[in-house]
Amino acid sequence: MRSWRLTFLFVLSLFIGAATRVGAQTVDVIRGRVTGPDSLAIQGVRVVVTSLSGAVNREARTDRNGRFTVTFPNGEGDYFVTYTYLGYAPRRFEIKRAADEDILIADARMSKTTELDAMRISAPRDRVNRVEANADISGTEKTASVSALSAADMGNLAAMAASLPGVTLIPGADGDPSGFSVLGLSADQNSTTLNGQNSSASDLPRDAALSVALNTGTYDVSRGGFSGGQLSVRTRSGTNFKIRTMSLNLDAPQLQWSDAAGRALGQQYTNISLGGLASGAFTLDKSFYSVSYQLGRKSNPLSTLLNMDPLALQTTGVSADSVTRLLGIMALKGIPTTVGAAPSHKLTDSGSLLGTFDLTPPTSFSGTALNLTVNASWNKASPVSNLQTEMPAHNGERTTMNGGIQARHSGYLFSLLLSESTIGYNTSRNASEPYLLEPSGSVRINSTFADGTNGLKTIAFGGSPNLNSSNQTASAQFTNQLSWFSENNKHRVKLSTELRRDSYDQDATTNALGAFSFNSLTDLANGTPSSFTRTLSPRTRNGSQLVGAMALGDSYRQSQELQIQYGLRIDGNQLSATPTLNPGLQSIYGVSNSYVPNRLYASPRIGFAYTYGTSQQIPGFEGAFRGPRAVIRGGIGIFQNTPATTLMTGAVDNTGLPSAVQQVTCVGVAAPSPDWQGYLSHSSAIPNTCATGAGSSGFSSTAPNVSMFAKDYEAQRSLRANLNWAGPILNNRFSATFDVTYSNNMNQPGNVDLNFLPTTQFSLTSEGGRPVFVAPTSIVAASGAISAAGSRVSPLYNRVNQARSDLRSESRQFTMRLSPATFSTTWSWSLNYVFSDVQEQVRGFTSTVGNPLSVDWYRSANASRHQIVYSLGYNFFDAVRVTWNGNVRSGNLFTPMISGDVNGDGYSNDRAFVPNPSTATDTAVATSMRQLLASASGNVKSCLQKQLGALATRNSCEGPITHTANMQISFNPLKLGLPQRAIISFSVSNPLGAADLILHGENKLQGWGTTVQPDQSLLYVRGFDPATQRFKYEVNQRFGSTSLAFNTVRTPVIVTAMMRFDLGPTREKQSLIQQLNAGRRSGGQKVTEAVLRATYASSGGLVNPISTILRQADSLKLTGPQADSLATLNRWYIVRMDSAWSPVTKYLAALPNEYDDADVYERYLTARKKTVDLLIKLSKPLNGLLTPEQYRMLPAIVASYLDTRYLQGIRNGTAGGAQNPFNSGGGAGIPGGGGGGGGGGRSGN
Repeated sequence: MRSWRLTFLFVLSLFIGAATRVGAQTVDVIRGRVTGPDSLAIQGVRVVVTSLSGAVNREARTDRNGRFTVTFPNGEGDYFVTYTYLGYAPRRFEIKRAADEDILIADARMSKTTELDAMRISAPRDRVNRVEANADISGTEKTASVSALSAADMGNLAAMAASLPGVTLIPGADGDPSGFSVLGLSADQNSTTLNGQNSSASDLPRDAALSVALNTGTYDVSRGGFSGGQLSVRTRSGTNFKIRTMSLNLDAPQLQWSDAAGRALGQQYTNISLGGLASGAFTLDKSFYSVSYQLGRKSNPLSTLLNMDPLALQTTGVSADSVTRLLGIMALKGIPTTVGAAPSHKLTDSGSLLGTFDLTPPTSFSGTALNLTVNASWNKASPVSNLQTEMPAHNGERTTMNGGIQARHSGYLFSLLLSESTIGYNTSRNASEPYLLEPSGSVRINSTFADGTNGLKTIAFGGSPNLNSSNQTASAQFTNQLSWFSENNKHRVKLSTELRRDSYDQDATTNALGAFSFNSLTDLANGTPSSFTRTLSPRTRNGSQLVGAMALGDSYRQSQELQIQYGLRIDGNQLSATPTLNPGLQSIYGVSNSYVPNRLYASPRIGFAYTYGTSQQIPGFEGAFRGPRAVIRGGIGIFQNTPATTLMTGAVDNTGLPSAVQQVTCVGVAAPSPDWQGYLSHSSAIPNTCATGAGSSGFSSTAPNVSMFAKDYEAQRSLRANLNWAGPILNNRFSATFDVTYSNNMNQPGNVDLNFLPTTQFSLTSEGGRPVFVAPTSIVAASGAISAAGSRVSPLYNRVNQARSDLRSESRQFTMRLSPATFSTTWSWSLNYVFSDVQEQVRGFTSTVGNPLSVDWYRSANASRHQIVYSLGYNFFDAVRVTWNGNVRSGNLFTPMISGDVNGDGYSNDRAFVPNPSTATDTAVATSMRQLLASASGNVKSCLQKQLGALATRNSCEGPITHTANMQISFNPLKLGLPQRAIISFSVSNPLGAADLILHGENKLQGWGTTVQPDQSLLYVRGFDPATQRFKYEVNQRFGSTSLAFNTVRTPVIVTAMMRFDLGPTREKQSLIQQLNAGRRSGGQKVTEAVLRATYASSGGLVNPISTILRQADSLKLTGPQADSLATLNRWYIVRMDSAWSPVTKYLAALPNEYDDADVYERYLTARKKTVDLLIKLSKPLNGLLTPEQYRMLPAIVASYLDTRYLQGIRNGTAGGAQNPFNSGGGAGIPGGGGGGGGGGRSGN
């Protein structure tokens, strides 16, 4: 029996295995009841369940009630089930899980026979036995893939998530891992899980055998810990096939193109990245392994203020003569520009490792299985960021490492409850080290260029205030899920428990040596800073948090068409750190600073999935899964975030007590004049107090900051509902999905400064009556710097921030997806459209033109109003396949802001008053505004013109539409004379930039394919006139600009050479040898000649498309002439198949226990090539017989065998672990690709 299974499963795995969706459960449960023709139970039936992708078998025997249960740890939801019992005809059919089904039902009715035919598997032709699998209950789960990513992002989990429609990438700063936003929510509201447990992994090997999916609304209450989205990463189940692959990615400046400024800014780089995968079975059907790795080094030429040419400097926003003057001042002051030799390159080393080991006994009635998973990654960058606006000495290096281990066990308790338990441990370390231990400095430089433009740029020098820190975390967790199944399989009740202890050890000391700010180069030369700040005590701390959850849920299958999922989840947390009580705060503000937000949270959810009708596509073989006409899904529920373990660090550090963190703030005349050379010699000389002298007392402060939590503070939660429809449309021409989601996002965080006194001291009449909360005497006339001491309730403290969770946001999203439902080796495409409307509440301490205590609604900047995600693929002459992935978004929202504090609340949160050049009394400002309005892009100009003479509205400006893309160019190895398992391709990052270069030339680039964050600083403060009570401003000529002439950000055209090699034996060879080894080199019975003939003589081990079409004559509405012609062709095909395979099967059946594998496989290949040649010869007449409507009803597994290009690709039988796009019509191992297509279609004949 194993012989035909291995052969047939090999064929099916090419089409089905790679399409597996990620589900909630880590163990697939297959249950069923076997009856005879009299509907009575049959005891002792042998049931064998075989995974499609790995050909792994697990078996069970039916009990006296005819029932059986089989479990597959880390199952992928697609199986064949075979039933055999003496005196009954064997049965076989496919069962399939689309996403979140909790039980796969495999009931079977067996018919009696007088003779057991071990050669053939029969089924009544009037009906197909299958599982009516219910789809993902929410419909919000989206599978991510590396195919839509550039070569540099493969393996980056955040980039994979952001490649999905409706998701926005949030790049990490200074080497930190990136995040992503869903429904306009912050990245900290997401969670990442590895095999169901929280994971700190951000990068995994690109070649790893993984399934990755993002879910924003699962109604399975066993999944939680997020109010945004959950990125679920699962290692794939074990395989009996030995896989050995290696990949190599190479980048070189010679294959990268940008403009002259881009080259001068160090945008080109060299990169080498090596990856690989080794997986297979220690023991067939029992123990398995999978190990993948990736190593890389990236080197950028380092562009700094010391070596940039005038063009690069102007692009940065600072003139060459300004840099020369700055370097001269620094030399006179003894301020180092570098430490040792100036670095010439930015180096980034990285690596990742993932290994899984499984032990799953093939007899699974006990459900016992063990799994061990280990993962690790590291990244080291030096320097940590680009140096266009800072001196090399102001930077440093950062090293990030993380790793984890999981041990999982599943088994039945008392033969009643399925228990799934996991113990895991994760750890990470992030440490940075500055190049120079010296106070930090920054100076604002106003440059005028020869073309009449100007630039305002702040340049940093001295030592870095932020890179002398470290953070180490650890997490130990235990999860368990107990499942009870009703006898009729209508219910699966799950009791889930989770317990996790997260801990951290931090050195978060910043600004330990102080920071000086200067308003101009003249001030720097004169040693007159506008401000000086310094943290006077270290911020080292450690702590932990216990996080627990319990969930009780039921998946109720009310009928074959309707499944309802409902339940209740309880989450709780217990933070270990408690701030020291400060009685003074209670007496002044009436609140306690010692409150710790430890809470319990309840999350009820209910969802449904309703299927109706039957798919128009015919089954691809007897017993094949045949989906419904369409699926309607939806539900409503609460999704609860988990508080961060480091949530309390600020409150513990900043209690306002003498033992807490202390700092000094000096403004204007109170700022000490720096002695840079003295600080290098003696760090003890760095000031820890403000300067004394006339008028300095009002501009100096040593009052500590305070952080605390409101008593009603809660972690973020969302009330979310969705409705989803998915199915084919327009007579099976397209597959379509429509989804509507609404999310009421509650408990969004925001700070209130309890020490802020909202008493207006005077108003800026020239700025729309903007209130100012300090007296004019608290403002430094020369610089406009403000001392906020006058707006404090108590002089004992500076800021007294109370964290509250009283803000909300609302997200409304409509998503549409279209893709062809037809198979094609020539073309593929998909189209997604997302409309998002996200409104959020914002408190004035974040953005204000009035009272910082006020709360207002604004449109969120985290979500694009419109987004189109598309892919296009075409196979040119079966030699070159080109795939283009694109992403079009509405422009980024931004706000005209003032750089600095002008209302005296102590925060840089002031939106600008947009000067009207017709009425502005400051002629310099009026002139600058005219210049800005004349040169600004259309969107920016419109935004400013609508608000002239008014205070700006938050997120009132919108950048241009952004369009990013990447392209893959793959070469058919057969056409190049290469081994079929060696794949050479090129990944082109930003092909739009190539079109930009060709059409506009290097000197007139439009910035196609480059996403630039607009500069939202409209005004810079340059002074204050106490007589008129007006601030003096400079207008930033680069406000809102996305022009490449004003931005250092470039996305060069990068061509990455990618090589993939399949180094292991072919799957076909392994499948054949496994068949023949039975009874020879391994246990079991030898496969007989009769079985071999049944397997190969009529189909060559492949699907016979003609007989499949004939079996479905009624569904396809074949005419009499069509059926007669097909029957004639089928007889012709079978006769010649028998002639080709009979001598081979006779030879194979007579093999001794020891035989020559190579000779056996060569004989097999000779017959197989004859088989494919016959199908190629038949493809033309077959294509001419069927109508277009009939073609669209063919599933991919049948339609592919009518396509000559596909047949030529599989002719040599060299399918292996490395995916060849020419064997799959553009899909990831799924013939037809087409963005998910699966039906028939004419192409390539």
